[in-house]
Amino acid sequence: MDRSPSYRREVTAKVESGWKIEEETQDRVTLVQREFGNPGVHLVIAILTIWWAMGVPNLLYAAYRYFTNSQRTIVWKDRADAEVNESTTNLG
Repeated sequence: MDRSPSYRREVTAKVESGWKIEEETQDRVTLVQREFGNPGVHLVIAILTIWWAMGVPNLLYAAYRYFTNSQRTIVWKDRADAEVNESTTNLG
């Protein structure tokens, strides 16, 4: 697959800044960035529940934040073609 230098640079910069490649197709790459939650909130949950629940609420909170607080972005191979395709799909 032939890719332009700007396309490769953009994907490489995103990956180096912590984004993970979720899906790669011929014309685009979908990147995702996930987090496990705020360390301060984890600490409060641990202090309040560690004795009775042995850390299970902390794991549930981390899983909840991992799946619900993910960010996605799409990097298109050729932005001019992507803009034309998006505008035609919005009309019909």
